[in-house]
Amino acid sequence: MNKQRTNAILTGYSLILMAVVAGFSIGYVFPKFFDVKQHVITLMNLQENMQLYTSMLIGIVVVIILDILVSWTIYQFFKHDNKKVALISFVLRILYSAIFGVATYFLIANLQQVNDNELLNRNFNSFEAAWTLGLIVFGFHLLAVGILMKAHRNIPKALWILALIAGGSYVLVHILKLAFPQLSGFTETLSNVLALPMAFGELSLAIWLIIKGGKLKSVKKA
Repeated sequence: MNKQRTNAILTGYSLILMAVVAGFSIGYVFPKFFDVKQHVITLMNLQENMQLYTSMLIGIVVVIILDILVSWTIYQFFKHDNKKVALISFVLRILYSAIFGVATYFLIANLQQVNDNELLNRNFNSFEAAWTLGLIVFGFHLLAVGILMKAHRNIPKALWILALIAGGSYVLVHILKLAFPQLSGFTETLSNVLALPMAFGELSLAIWLIIKGGKLKSVKKA
């Protein structure tokens, strides 16, 4: 197996695994503890579900590790198409992973604050604010990846356009969320409208990488 094919498979399966683990930790478990609309967590809820909360944290750590791995394999896969943009995408994803790691610290800190409801909520709000900032950086990373996908030429046009839309959506939605909290209703509606391209921006790349990425073209014999 050539190096490009190895990088493609590693990236593709890592992205899919990341989506599954993030879906469990952030999509399923996190809302059980923290209502992002009311910005409140109940002390009793955390105390009665500590094992589930710990599972969520383990999942988030796995996602961060996979993010770091993917930042490198994406760079390796696309560096021959445009090394400068590939390096930018690598730096942006590493930066996002670092910010996500800092955000996760606030969730981990809640393990030691199970008797202070006010501090629990403060930590959750700090996590939300830091992660929102990180997702803006992630959006710019996706924009860079979309440019790389276009430069690769073998990737269908629809996929790199979807990646660009996803990247732009992440940037727009989370800038609005961070800078204009008074527009929370509009931002939530916009987020729901853009949910599909944001979700499938990377997953479509993952599927393409697993199926076709890095495969050497066979030479037909006369």
